[in-house]
Amino acid sequence: MIYDSFAELDKEMQAALSSKDEELIKSQLFRSYRLTSKLMDNIGKKIDRREYSVLADYFRCLNFIKKTMGSWYETRAYMYEQENRDEWAEREWFAGIAESTDHFDRSIQYAHAALKLHNLYVNKDIKDNLVRITENNVKEIITSLKRVRLVVNAAVSEHGTNDQANYILAWISELEKAISEREDLTLALRKLPQEITFEKAMAELEGLIGLQEVKRKIKDIANWVSFNTLRKEQGFKTEKISLHMVFSGNPGTGKTTVARLVANILKAVGVLSKGHLVEVGRSDLVAEYVGQTAIKTMNKIKEAKGGVLFIDEAYSLVRGSASSDFGIEAIDTLVKSMEDERNNMVVILAGYPREMKSFIDSNPGLQSRFKNHIDFPDYNLDELMEITHLLLHQRDYKMTENAIALFRQMVGRTIVRHPNTHGNGRLVRNLIEDAIMAKASFVMDQKAHELPVGSLDLIDDTIMRLCLAGTNQASVATGKNLR
Repeated sequence: MIYDSFAELDKEMQAALSSKDEELIKSQLFRSYRLTSKLMDNIGKKIDRREYSVLADYFRCLNFIKKTMGSWYETRAYMYEQENRDEWAEREWFAGIAESTDHFDRSIQYAHAALKLHNLYVNKDIKDNLVRITENNVKEIITSLKRVRLVVNAAVSEHGTNDQANYILAWISELEKAISEREDLTLALRKLPQEITFEKAMAELEGLIGLQEVKRKIKDIANWVSFNTLRKEQGFKTEKISLHMVFSGNPGTGKTTVARLVANILKAVGVLSKGHLVEVGRSDLVAEYVGQTAIKTMNKIKEAKGGVLFIDEAYSLVRGSASSDFGIEAIDTLVKSMEDERNNMVVILAGYPREMKSFIDSNPGLQSRFKNHIDFPDYNLDELMEITHLLLHQRDYKMTENAIALFRQMVGRTIVRHPNTHGNGRLVRNLIEDAIMAKASFVMDQKAHELPVGSLDLIDDTIMRLCLAGTNQASVATGKNLR
């Protein structure tokens, strides 16, 4: 009777799998688990009654059901792989193994799927895989490597070894060795995770110079998320929150810095699982050959899961309206993934104001998904001088009053002559670096002539005049002559 019931259930499941009807698939899985639960209860009762003669039939039936269910999960895994839904595919492979270990290949397929989640491939050289590993994801990758090793070793214990299993296990050992030889990665592995509190993240945002309207909008978004969480906890209806953002502003206005803080804030309020930032440009997403752009884009999306994908100069993804431009493929891949990963990834597009508006307005798919537009104004002269003092403090330098007056003159003159392209924070950072270079040259020249070098942390008006003389060929953001 159980065989007959399950045969009918299997027939309905095959139809559901063929039609890719998710709700019907879930229903059949639920029915199958109820059936196996009933079968286990019967086995327990037979054992209690010491009716051991029928147990073999019951266990054969249970084994048959589990093998069939394992094949269902395998079918689903292949289906998700074809749709590039790698996280779902990995989950289905593992579920198939959990149900039945009758096929060695299922464990091998799981290994490949689990590694692919982190852009790791056993058919590529270790060096090619190592570039995918960063301080942000190394702990997660090490955990995944351990899980894959356990699954493959379990399959070897049950079925015996084979070439594929040996290759994967050897490859994992080699990759772990390569990771252990990278100082930055080993330090990241030893580093204890820091708890990012909402208060600390918001304090860092508030501590930024200027950007008052930007701060207000970020706070509004954070409060909106927290408010919806409270409503959900109290049983009220909640709306789906689109947290994808557009940052519009000239270079040096703090867009990348704020994006990092947004990642921290959204981690603190429970939206993101990791809270890291992955910064990319056109070259990171768009390939030169057919079929490669979607792969490059998906690799970066995988890297950004649990955090923020920050795309600078996003309009550069599409050069003109050429239909052959692979940037369109990158946008299509991005838009689809934004929907698939909406619960654990935020995308921020950034760039110049006019270009960003034109870019978003021209693409309905982007218009509907980016509701949060934040404008980053240029810094005024007083704010740029505040940034100057902060950067000097960070570098352990001081300026005399006369040097500060000269520095302010240089900044003010550049703002007037190049109001839209002066570089904002980058301008003062580059000018400070020019002053430090001038200081270094002055000190070494003095030392060579056995003359006093003065305090090594002090930049005075002499140094600033040397710096001014040396910027006729301009090393500031605009590349223009300051005079």
